[in-house]
Amino acid sequence: MKYEEIAQINVNARIEKKGNLSYLSWVWALDQLMRMDENATWTYGEPRVWGSTVMVFCTVTAFGRSRTAQLPVMDNRNKAISNPDAFAVNTAMQRCLAKAIALHGLGLYIYAGEDLPTEPPMKTGAKSILRQFPKQKSLAVQS
Repeated sequence: MKYEEIAQINVNARIEKKGNLSYLSWVWALDQLMRMDENATWTYGEPRVWGSTVMVFCTVTAFGRSRTAQLPVMDNRNKAISNPDAFAVNTAMQRCLAKAIALHGLGLYIYAGEDLPTEPPMKTGAKSILRQFPKQKSLAVQS
């Protein structure tokens, strides 16, 4: 199948809510993927630690392409969890699998807008644009 075909699949009836998050069940997304490409595979990358938070990675290979998604271990408010336990990491890994499947087109529209700023934009102009991006603290990456 082509991306265009997969992206046209309406998954609205399968969207689940937890807190303020909308998502597809990883089991359902995986089932649909395997029905479309029985040779699909997935692997999880090594989780990365930033300070007290963790980021997980999943690569799904399907339809002749590999796509990798990343996801922080987070709560139902979309906030990273400090010092997550094994259950929280496992949950994030399965959510990341669903997100990596979405990168192939299935339900990708669910993620539309997650990359938008949470605060209204400021006035235009170089100085006001720079004010939208506060100075970043360096991240201590542990492995």
